[in-house]
Amino acid sequence: MPPTLAKPCKGDYLSNMGTVLLGFGFSPVEIIIVLVVVLLIFGPSKLPQLGEGIGKMLRGFKKEMRALDADKQAAGGGDEKVEVREPEIDVTPKAPKA
Repeated sequence: MPPTLAKPCKGDYLSNMGTVLLGFGFSPVEIIIVLVVVLLIFGPSKLPQLGEGIGKMLRGFKKEMRALDADKQAAGGGDEKVEVREPEIDVTPKAPKA
């Protein structure tokens, strides 16, 4: 059943739409404010370089994740479960030294 919205209160329309459309709880107004602040900090001439750097970083991350998955498959370690045991810890109280 798809989520339905209750009728928004007056003045609450933008924040309700932002939650539904973006899914992260940020309204469109908040995102615009963040983008304006980024524009003021980096300036319009630096934004293409910033975007290019973020793109290269994401491509590198994806490449390394694919390589990690390929190494895991080559080693024969599919989606098997690994048993993790808790270390044994002695919790008995010790007599104080006199």
